[in-house]
Amino acid sequence: MARKKHFVITYTHDDMVGWTKYLVPHISYLKRQIKHGNLIVSGPSEGEHKRQAVLIFAVKNRQELTKIIQLDPYYQHDLITTMTVTPWKPQFGDLG
Repeated sequence: MARKKHFVITYTHDDMVGWTKYLVPHISYLKRQIKHGNLIVSGPSEGEHKRQAVLIFAVKNRQELTKIIQLDPYYQHDLITTMTVTPWKPQFGDLG
């Protein structure tokens, strides 16, 4: 099996009403991605700036990542204001 590539994704958002409205479907999406082995960890940032979330994916390639992100209800309902995708090469620790 080919080694997976890691990506760090950052979402920011401005629409708290929409973000809250689609929170449950978003969480279901995240749980499915964890179950499929695509998502390692995710969560909102803490502190004053709470309009941001970080997700770490392990997937075959960037094309697969794009398809997976497009399944996110936040993406589908145009609730992501900005998104960064950073290829990441973890070197220390345990990512399974």
